[in-house]
Amino acid sequence: GFYTFELRSDDGAILEIDGTRVIVHDGVHAPSPKEGGIDLDRGLHAFRIDMFENAGGAALILNWRMPGKGRFELVPPSAFKTEAGVTRVVAPGAKVYKDGRENMRPGDGLPIEVAHPMFKIEPLRPEGFQPRIGGMAFLSDGRLVISDFEPVNNGVLRTETNGTLFILSNVVGGTAEAVKYEKLPGGYHDPCGIVEFEGDIYISHRPGIDRLRDLDKDGVFEMHEEWARPWVGDNYHHFSFGLREKDGWIYGTLSTSIYFGNTVQADAVEGDTPGLNGPNPHHRGTLYRINARTREIQWIAGGFRTPNGVEVAADGQAFVTDNQGAWMPASKLNAPRQGRFYGHYNGRNKCRAFPEGAPASLYSENPPAPPAVWLPQNEIANSPTNPLVIRSGRYAGQLWLGELTLGGLNRISLEEVAGELQGCAYRVGNGLEGGVQRLIEGPDGCLYAGSIGSGGNWNWRDTRFGLQRLRPTDAKVFEIALVSAEPDGLTVRFTDEIDAEWLANPSNFALRQWRYEATEQYGGPKIDEEDVPVVKTIPGTQGNSVRLIAPSIKAGRVISLHAAPKSRSGESIWSTEAWYTMNARPTTESPAKPYFARPVR
Repeated sequence: GFYTFELRSDDGAILEIDGTRVIVHDGVHAPSPKEGGIDLDRGLHAFRIDMFENAGGAALILNWRMPGKGRFELVPPSAFKTEAGVTRVVAPGAKVYKDGRENMRPGDGLPIEVAHPMFKIEPLRPEGFQPRIGGMAFLSDGRLVISDFEPVNNGVLRTETNGTLFILSNVVGGTAEAVKYEKLPGGYHDPCGIVEFEGDIYISHRPGIDRLRDLDKDGVFEMHEEWARPWVGDNYHHFSFGLREKDGWIYGTLSTSIYFGNTVQADAVEGDTPGLNGPNPHHRGTLYRINARTREIQWIAGGFRTPNGVEVAADGQAFVTDNQGAWMPASKLNAPRQGRFYGHYNGRNKCRAFPEGAPASLYSENPPAPPAVWLPQNEIANSPTNPLVIRSGRYAGQLWLGELTLGGLNRISLEEVAGELQGCAYRVGNGLEGGVQRLIEGPDGCLYAGSIGSGGNWNWRDTRFGLQRLRPTDAKVFEIALVSAEPDGLTVRFTDEIDAEWLANPSNFALRQWRYEATEQYGGPKIDEEDVPVVKTIPGTQGNSVRLIAPSIKAGRVISLHAAPKSRSGESIWSTEAWYTMNARPTTESPAKPYFARPVR
């Protein structure tokens, strides 16, 4: 009879039966299903599944719907047979999937694992100092405060603190050998945010915010206090991220729980936890701010999952990253506004803490608001960390974006369309000693990157620690500077001039579009993916821009751009790709307005 198969895989997989391809589920993606059917005679049939694994988790499940059945079931062990006495040997070493990808270069479908030429990477760790950085902040006297802890992705809720604070001197302008460090008082649970305000140090960790005070202003912080405890952290994944300060308000974010089998048992959680998503106390998955003088707390927005990064611009606009997972088909950058909900529905399960059922996500009665920028999973990001307003240089007003699992930095440009922010993501580069957990700017105009890592995909290239300075250089790099939305397509600007003949050829530009659909499962595929014809190109008069006429671009889509020009001087482009999030299409009457983020100070 006719059998329908469902192949769930992470990443790509192919099912063949009797030499016929039944399912081709290619690409880098989270566990997701794809169906295919075939008529089968009674008896045995040769089958084969090929699978490849990229970054992150791995999954391979084969279900079938037998003739006359109404639902899929796991193909049982009794359905499989193999030849007796055959030993199948797999050669050791790295495997290469020979389909053309081996000819790709960094920046053309692959991560850029070297530093962008606009930065000179300088080490800052004295010998023997291996900080696993959760948070970073400069003090007014130029010293750097960092938090150090070892993250563990095992579902176990620790009772003992695992975090320490260090204060570093001779960081600005100094070499690694000149840097001195000393331990500060207090112990912390996964301290992931630090900020200085009026001489005091505020530290966010699982149970709340602590404060260190230098009462006699001699540079020594002799007082440690539990400053604010406005939330509950009773799951190992209950991180408290941040911190940023504006006008005396301290901004931070709270992540939600993750439920493995041991965690389900420990908390007596009833029912399923799809996407590892389970019950949470009130206010988990939120952006908040606390007044540093009065301790008043305001809950700004809800519906976040793992918002490992917050930035606040001078106009008060906050920016919050979020990581792929349940209700999050891909990672993203949000531009939250008061009272909005950003898509993650906390599990309502009954459990030991909530025998009548856990509370709903804050503001989840409102429809989900779209992100400002989607970050396609494992293409431009996997675990985005903190955004940072770019203060100066050619990209002033845009945002840097740290990345932990894929490592290094990305860049975001934003514009306002129909009263909302949307924009484009660009690769920048890596070349650092670990995945970037925190990125801040120092008083010298340099960027300072702190790294951390743990097991699974909580690291970049299995690294665990790092502290480096990114010193700006005068190097000019040929790359995509800006992608802007137009009523009938896109305008693309480059950092150098390109031959007009090349720009005038529409075949030199490839556009694809797709949308995402949030489900309770972990991650999700691209939906309605399709090519977008570029019907005409109009080169700019300065030779460094082009208007792409592509009327079939749709609102509510991510638009990927691929272009591989050379500059007039013969330089290859740094990265051939960019990803624009088209929440709304501008119109002639209401064009896109550039958004320039300005730093608080």
